[in-house]
Amino acid sequence: QAEIAILVISARKGEFEAGFERGGQSREHSILVRSGGARHIVVAVNKMDECDWEQTRFDEIESKISPFLKTLGFNLEKDVNFVPIAGLAGNNLMTPLDPAICPWYKGPSLLGLLDKIQLPRRNLDK
Repeated sequence: QAEIAILVISARKGEFEAGFERGGQSREHSILVRSGGARHIVVAVNKMDECDWEQTRFDEIESKISPFLKTLGFNLEKDVNFVPIAGLAGNNLMTPLDPAICPWYKGPSLLGLLDKIQLPRRNLDK
């Protein structure tokens, strides 16, 4: 059973919408993550370079996904994080974004975020 899941969402116009409409794969994957027992979800908004790292696009995606994740039982304050990335270029995967590329995002890289998530202790003697 996983404690953390990473949901990769495309920021490209049309791709996000197709994946998040009723019956879209992004919705299905979110449901599978929750039903699989993951307690924390990181939403990696990919292909941000294709929309010139627009904060409005990132915020739009976050505002549409957050209410849905809440209906699945995720606590938006404690259990959900959003991080902008450009996977093909490797931006914000291992090292934080250069402010020249994306001046509005001040958070950690994807790996930095994963390292900071506090996981519950497991009883390995069971």
